Amino acid sequence: MSVLKGCRVLDLGIITAGAATSAILADLGAEVIKIESPTYRDPFRLWPSGESKADDMPPLFRATNRNKLAISIDLKQPAGREVMLRLVASSDVVVENFRRGVLPKLGLSFEALRAANDRIILASVSSQGETGPDASHVSYGSTLEAVAGFAWGTGYQDDAPVISGRDVNYPDQVAAIFATSMITTALRSVQKGGPAVHLDLSQRDLTSFLIGETFVAASMGKEIRRGGNAQEPFLLQDCFKAADGIWVAASVRETDLQALSTLLGRNIEQDDAALRDALAAHIAAQESEPAARTLQQIGLAAAPVQDGAGILKLEDESWSHAIQCFDGKRVKGFPFQIDEQPLSIERPAPGIGADTATILSEIAGYSDDEIASLAKAGVIELGSA
Repeated sequence: MSVLKGCRVLDLGIITAGAATSAILADLGAEVIKIESPTYRDPFRLWPSGESKADDMPPLFRATNRNKLAISIDLKQPAGREVMLRLVASSDVVVENFRRGVLPKLGLSFEALRAANDRIILASVSSQGETGPDASHVSYGSTLEAVAGFAWGTGYQDDAPVISGRDVNYPDQVAAIFATSMITTALRSVQKGGPAVHLDLSQRDLTSFLIGETFVAASMGKEIRRGGNAQEPFLLQDCFKAADGIWVAASVRETDLQALSTLLGRNIEQDDAALRDALAAHIAAQESEPAARTLQQIGLAAAPVQDGAGILKLEDESWSHAIQCFDGKRVKGFPFQIDEQPLSIERPAPGIGADTATILSEIAGYSDDEIASLAKAGVIELGSA
């Protein structure tokens, strides 16, 4: 994939929000250099994955760091800061999602980066944004969904709010896609002669924006209550278990009542309290696929609720690029595809500092002796491929 060919990205991102942003840029053809420290790794290297073998390449790390090179620099040392700035001088983008204040403490504020490269783009993906009373707070997906109002809108009526959890991590996932769009837009501006850009992407603001209509309704006096799977204007919307143990999602509109009455063999009124029981019994008497099919045939929106195994069986039938096979393993794929220049995974996630020597020599212009000296002083780490 070559849409971003020639673009160099310095990736200080960790876990999902930052690292996944630069992963999409890498998928689009950018040269992405993942930067870790001899004293601090991307936590995803050690994230519990359920796999029996303990290594630094669990599935979550592989997914968010494929197609990248890797260097290890101790940015807390003045010499490490100098190495970083020499890389900045010949790069286009720096991506980071550290806690606010970390970069300035390292001497790597936007002003410092801009002094090294007056066309640099700094993409700061943070939980609460660059400013405001909560900017320095530690946040995870759970707390972000709470403060952004997302958890307030999920769950069942009169029950506790529900967070999406690590396996969904909604604020981080959507932030990566939006941040990528912002970066590519900024690249266009800089390439046309514009100045350096500092992009401030608050996951809290973004999450609130995506459900903003709900807050607007609440501000106008409308009571907003969690409804679980129920949703206006559907008369009934929920999931029902079929005979094979698989759930089927179904949505019933007022205009579906006549056809549904015929299918179920009973007259159903709009306010029929037994509608749920009748539909549940109909689905429970069949396996999920035929149950969903009979409802689809009369015009209802209905579908089996797929688990991981079910999704994989639908490859090349219902989806083609969401999941990929690389190096003999299933890995997370792409959120979109470009037919003329398809995205692809060209290289696996790198080991710690796997490309340190090559990057310092070919990009930053250090000699072999200088590289050896930096390694001896603990400023850099020379890993193995």
